[in-house]
Amino acid sequence: MRSIVGFGSIAVLVVACGDSAGSGGSGGSGGSEGGAGGASTSGVSFHKDVEPILQASCLGCHYEGRIGGFSLETYEQAAPLASMIAAVTASGQMPPWHAKTTDECQPRYEYRDNPSLSAETIATLQAWADAEAPRGNPADAPPAFKPAELGLPNADLDIEAPVATTVEGDSDQFVCLIHDPKLDQKRYLDGMNIVPGNEKVAHHALMFRLTRADALELSGGGDSFPCFGAPPGDLVQAWAPGAQPLQLPQNVGLAMDADDVIVVQMHYHPTGVGPEQDRSTIQMRFMDSTPAYTFEMALVGNATNAPELLAGPNDAGGPEFKVPAGATNHTEAMEFTVPDLPIRIPILVVGTHMHYVGVGARFSIERKAPGDEPKDECFVETPRWDFNWQRGYMYDAAIKDLPTLGSGDTLRMDCNYDNSMSNPLLAKALASEGMSAPQEVRLGEETLDEMCLGVLGILVPNVGN
Repeated sequence: MRSIVGFGSIAVLVVACGDSAGSGGSGGSGGSEGGAGGASTSGVSFHKDVEPILQASCLGCHYEGRIGGFSLETYEQAAPLASMIAAVTASGQMPPWHAKTTDECQPRYEYRDNPSLSAETIATLQAWADAEAPRGNPADAPPAFKPAELGLPNADLDIEAPVATTVEGDSDQFVCLIHDPKLDQKRYLDGMNIVPGNEKVAHHALMFRLTRADALELSGGGDSFPCFGAPPGDLVQAWAPGAQPLQLPQNVGLAMDADDVIVVQMHYHPTGVGPEQDRSTIQMRFMDSTPAYTFEMALVGNATNAPELLAGPNDAGGPEFKVPAGATNHTEAMEFTVPDLPIRIPILVVGTHMHYVGVGARFSIERKAPGDEPKDECFVETPRWDFNWQRGYMYDAAIKDLPTLGSGDTLRMDCNYDNSMSNPLLAKALASEGMSAPQEVRLGEETLDEMCLGVLGILVPNVGN
């Protein structure tokens, strides 16, 4: 495992369930707390007050036949769950959105497509539960819910998975499938999307760019291969239920060379009832000319030695990444110096990535020559990291106003871990491996290894444009 500060490198990010009606955003991340507007908590009812909230913020996942596992579309479905709905929204567990403003992290800009509910909306759901979930007048109901269109507007190319995948059993499956656009020259994309074939089991997907030869080497010449840890190439897009397609800002494009293919890592969650099949499709939208900026992903982290890996608890004789078995509040910190760059580079997307032992992360920068920007700036903090709802967060700002990084700046990752059976995601991961007790954890690519990564989606100027 090597420490990385790179451009055109790999990263891991996924958009999560958000506004099921579609906010028109770009598949990145969101603005200020939103959701349906909520209402006075006096005399609340399902049809007048609660149904609009569920349609706007919950039915993208919790709709018949989708990954949420149960539907909240009707009064009969939602009313018995009123107390649970109030509890998970009050705690921030739902809708899934893990970037939070904290004492240590107050990002300069909002993120796009933030599905977080306002305090007023949360109070409305609690009042409805406290009143024992009154139905109200059906005449007050909003129009019937229509699921958002899953497609990419004006897509130029649809590529179906080369083979169908059977999803069964009781453990999550990770399968990589090769999608070949068969380009005859370098092209730029300003839009990308994935349309799941079976929303009952398609939990999320990561799309990686790599050469055709490299993809076939990984698959042994086949169309697919099992995969979990090490990303097979450069991440270019991601999908999760309720997400909008990736649509990049004007004059920004994602480069695809003639010999490039897309490998889609599908994360499947079995229904537990019986086998299901999925055959998802990716969509691409091409640009007619070379854009002013190329969108690239850069990954920062996974340092194994000083000086990048800082001294921490449980170190023996020098900095080392080691999370002891049973540790409940273990921290690791890393710092990286940005190499020489000809100009300052705008940052469009930020994020964090860990595995199942990780429970919180913060990604920040200290600028060597800040100019008009803050000297110290926190990009993103995910204080309640959840591997099942990882995503990237796209700034809601014009390109000229985006945060930047430049030569000599210091990028810092602070990661927190819970390597005990009180961590429910770890307990489940251990059980899937036939284990009943935590083990010492090091950096690595496997399920029970760990990571400490910051994700940057950067805009690299195209020379001559």
